[in-house]
Amino acid sequence: MDEEGDPYVFNPMTRADMEETLRLVAGLLADCGIPFCLTFGTLLGAVREGDFIKGDDDVDIIVTDEEKLFNSLPYLRDHGLFVNRIFPRDLYQFHTEGRRGHFDIYILHPIGYWPYKDWCVSIRGHYAPKRFFERIEEGKYFIGDTSYPCPANPEALLEWWYGKTWRIPQSKKATEDVWLRRLVLFPSWLFGKVVRKVRRIIRK
Repeated sequence: MDEEGDPYVFNPMTRADMEETLRLVAGLLADCGIPFCLTFGTLLGAVREGDFIKGDDDVDIIVTDEEKLFNSLPYLRDHGLFVNRIFPRDLYQFHTEGRRGHFDIYILHPIGYWPYKDWCVSIRGHYAPKRFFERIEEGKYFIGDTSYPCPANPEALLEWWYGKTWRIPQSKKATEDVWLRRLVLFPSWLFGKVVRKVRRIIRK
């Protein structure tokens, strides 16, 4: 913990606080040469509404270079970003001065076990096909009047995470249920894909 007080208690963030925090984080990561893109609720807001979604209380971004992020922690601290918790290979959680809420930097990393490793990457246990992160798109999606990098074809990624009704606001529990279904159903989806390919080969 970097400041006195309970490490898990934060002051509420207003929408203006969240926008300011996102701009600050984006600028400091750029200073450190760390590529990033929006994810989860922040990505959903940028694509669906051009703003933060109603009820959101944090900022979510992804980086792939955990080593560079870790080595940049002193620089980030010197510029007002304080580490709250670190889950290696998964999540770095920060807060700003005054403990105005928190923001999450997720680590995008490969999956090291079959059958997922050849098809998906993991973001703190939430799997998604690698193809969604092969290219980052800039200048197209905004929070307020500032554009931020997003995965290419974010609509498809949001459908993968939140289901076909992702454009309709839903409760947090509904999105968590979709993530769970994705995790449970994926082996069946993969098995079905393999079976269909084998059948096509046999027919030839």
